[in-house]
Amino acid sequence: MDFQKETMPLYFRMLPFLQAYTVIVCCVGLFGNINLIIATCRYKSLRTKLGCLLMISTISHTICLISELISVKLKLRFTQTHRDECFRFVVVYMFAVLFQSTLFLMMAIDLLLAVVMPIRHKLWQRGPYLLILCTPPIMFSSFAIFIEQLYINHENLLMCTVSLAAPRNVRFWGTIITFSTVLLAVALILVTAVKVHINEQSSSSPFIRNSSNSMTKRPRSSEVKLLKSLATLIFFFICSWTLSVVLFHVAMYFDSSIGYQFHKYTFILQLPTFCQNFFVTALRSPRYARAYMEQLSFLPCIKARKSILKARQSSNNCSKPNHIAEL
Repeated sequence: MDFQKETMPLYFRMLPFLQAYTVIVCCVGLFGNINLIIATCRYKSLRTKLGCLLMISTISHTICLISELISVKLKLRFTQTHRDECFRFVVVYMFAVLFQSTLFLMMAIDLLLAVVMPIRHKLWQRGPYLLILCTPPIMFSSFAIFIEQLYINHENLLMCTVSLAAPRNVRFWGTIITFSTVLLAVALILVTAVKVHINEQSSSSPFIRNSSNSMTKRPRSSEVKLLKSLATLIFFFICSWTLSVVLFHVAMYFDSSIGYQFHKYTFILQLPTFCQNFFVTALRSPRYARAYMEQLSFLPCIKARKSILKARQSSNNCSKPNHIAEL
């Protein structure tokens, strides 16, 4: 411990702040994640294919947040240990991190299929479909954990984190593969956006506007809403998780003293990744927002907001002419 204090004095002076930040962010994230999971289970309208994938992603994020709280309790980030011991502490956390990263690509594939072949996508049975999409993340995470066990060693570590638990050569290729999956997901989202734009242009053509406008307006608007919501998730994902992965990779090109500087604080970027699903859906999806308001109606602030919205709606109805109100 004296060795740590000599080499990382600033880091240990920031110990109360870093622990308080972790606990606060994890508690806020757990509150949101649990609400999203419960809402998806309660409301049938949220149990779409993408909604179920989002719930599965949120479950993996919840495991990550609980693991971070355990890390704070055990002070893993502030205790010198060995790599094999650190690996045993964070193996579940590591599996969840790898799973959620790969599942993000599966969500992009799901949205692309929903836009390119909407009828087939709607007819596919939800259970087998979700099993097929979740199989690659499970296989990749399991394979990565297996490889890390093969190359694990007894090297001394100044701290225990998910990234440091993996040996250097495994970490090198792991960060490259993770970053590649994110790039592929972004590319699929761009292709989906182009396809949605083409669909909107074709539906606005005067030859088909009169015949199919009423049939295509609702599907097109739902595609745009899904695309915007997933694009928002991508933005936060890139700003938090992807940036931390890039920093992990860059740290390997420096010596260990400088590399540790990267690993000390990157978790500040990582934690928002595990909290974003609830807040993005609450802000970008009226369907999720309504479900959350009904679910959290016991809170005074939510109860007051619902009463304001009801009063505003009743006043709008009263201000309309009678024949419009009847319609």
